[in-house]
Amino acid sequence: MNAEQVARNDALFRDANERIHDAAIEYDVDPVPFICECAEPTCHEVIALTLAEYDRVRATPTRFVIAPGHEGVAPHAVEVVERTQVYFVVEKVGRAAEVAAELDPRSA
Repeated sequence: MNAEQVARNDALFRDANERIHDAAIEYDVDPVPFICECAEPTCHEVIALTLAEYDRVRATPTRFVIAPGHEGVAPHAVEVVERTQVYFVVEKVGRAAEVAAELDPRSA
């Protein structure tokens, strides 16, 4: 899978998480079950984050939240920048970072 495909797969999960985020605010739910944003198109792992944690990750358009152990799905396109017991934060690099920033719904 090339860097552009990686970023597009991740962006699909990010878009779904943005809808989950908005619903969590509307219904006052916190922490929130978010979908792993790794590049594996069949991944359905759920990660619980607070709204504040998710918003902190989303403040940078090239960063994504993934389940621990999923950083190996596309090692050429990501760098782990934070590790917790519940989730990892990865940052896209190279062409994947460019595409991820272009597809960021919060930057539109």
